[in-house]
Amino acid sequence: MLAVSLSAVAACDGAGSSPPTVEVTSDQLKPGGVFITYVNGCEKGCDQLGRGDLVLELNGQPVSTAKDLRVSQIATGQPVKLKVQKKGGQVVEVEIVATPSEKLPPIKEAPPFWSVGAAELDKAPLWARRNLYGHASLMAMLVNMDGGITDGRQLVGKKRLMLFWDWATREEQAQAANMLRVLQMARDDLQNSGVEIMFTHIQFPSNTRVAPMNDSGLRQWQKTSGLPDKGTLPTYRFPNATEYQPSRELGLEGATTYQQYLRQPPAIVLLDEDGIVRWHSEGIQTPPAGDELAGKGKDDQWTIIQAIEFAKKEL
Repeated sequence: MLAVSLSAVAACDGAGSSPPTVEVTSDQLKPGGVFITYVNGCEKGCDQLGRGDLVLELNGQPVSTAKDLRVSQIATGQPVKLKVQKKGGQVVEVEIVATPSEKLPPIKEAPPFWSVGAAELDKAPLWARRNLYGHASLMAMLVNMDGGITDGRQLVGKKRLMLFWDWATREEQAQAANMLRVLQMARDDLQNSGVEIMFTHIQFPSNTRVAPMNDSGLRQWQKTSGLPDKGTLPTYRFPNATEYQPSRELGLEGATTYQQYLRQPPAIVLLDEDGIVRWHSEGIQTPPAGDELAGKGKDDQWTIIQAIEFAKKEL
């Protein structure tokens, strides 16, 4: 059993090295307001909005969370005035006319744009702001090991901790096994916080020689790699060529898929209840000096613990 204290570690911006690119910086979010993640479109005015814009006011009233811009307030069929800071810094007034969209089933009454409070989005450490960060749930078709298919739209409505892992090398196999055990130990705490685990096995682009496991292989791998008294995790995989159906690969955003942004295993994605990606990290981070796991060769455990603590406290 792993000697890991899940409650002792908190997220830290200073851990490890910053990624080559940070999708959304704190400077971009500093003005506050509500960050637009993706524009669905509307009858008038939505062409003046874009991802990265900050909505500062609605009809003259300051806004700070997505709840301040709920559908019943901005999709009334009547003109609505938004004060918006554009990604380049210019502050403009935009008038939109929108009605709830029914074009994204099973999502009912979709808003003219997906959004998240700037202050809420700004909580993730820099190393967890890779390319998916700040997007609305992308297109996916995930097959449950025990049956059933989940797409990117069905992820909305519940907080999610999604771990995408591969097993191409012995190092990756060891990392996946260690993270599996940590998640098994944290499952009850996550469930009590309303967070669902999605332990997802995929073949990353860097893996050109080892095929992904099938359902039987995944069950056997969990049996031999996990903690025997903790049971298996909700486990998913990407569909094989026979199973794949383009019509089942759905998301909240256009034609963008999860897989095209998953480059380095293991990748951790945290979604809030609105389907907004609030964390996207790739690879293993080094614990900061002074942390209880620093220098103990447990960097993979430290990395997943950061995501667990964030999911419990910040989603």
